[in-house]
Amino acid sequence: MRILAISDEPSPRLWGEQCRQALSGIDLILSAGDLPASYLSYLTCFSSAPVVYVHGNHDDSYARKPPEGCLCADGKVVLVNGVRILGLGGSIRYRPDAVNMYTEEEMAARIASLRGYLKRIRGFDILLTHSPLRGVGDQDNRTHRGFECFAPLLETWHPAVMVFGHVHQAYSSTFVRRLEYAGVPLINASVSWAFDLPPLQPHPEPTWLGRRRLLRDSEL
Repeated sequence: MRILAISDEPSPRLWGEQCRQALSGIDLILSAGDLPASYLSYLTCFSSAPVVYVHGNHDDSYARKPPEGCLCADGKVVLVNGVRILGLGGSIRYRPDAVNMYTEEEMAARIASLRGYLKRIRGFDILLTHSPLRGVGDQDNRTHRGFECFAPLLETWHPAVMVFGHVHQAYSSTFVRRLEYAGVPLINASVSWAFDLPPLQPHPEPTWLGRRRLLRDSEL
């Protein structure tokens, strides 16, 4: 499966006449947040690839007008072409009243609320987040610090890949696109990056209740 990961800034190649050509051969588009809803909807007009997204810390407007024709994975697991995608949007909280921002404890609580569900569906294949993992691809400043609680998720379930954003390529001359933690590739989607999904590990079938919720959450 060929995946296009995007985040934080629209790509000139995708936001214009070259869009159809740029999306040729892409099977799945993953948005790691902080992109205009109209941009995501625009991409659905030039490709049959599903567009799956989470909220960035600047995506408050999605509550009023979400991206049309796209599938929100934030706070749940969605099933796309046999691939299970767990979405956890938002950034570390650096403003007390902001939407789509979480303290470390709040993000850990979000993950804890999914623990039983993840067991019923036998894990997930892709972790799609806005923020990076703390200490791997994040920055030391308050605004772009990652979440420590992502580490146990990766260690427990060993997904094929984690895709994140929030830390822009333009922020640093030492930007690193691909990292690794606990044997899991971590990909910064800043602007856009295409890659092949690594081979998925065989896993048992979900329970009946798990599959029922998975299919429900995967509906557009």
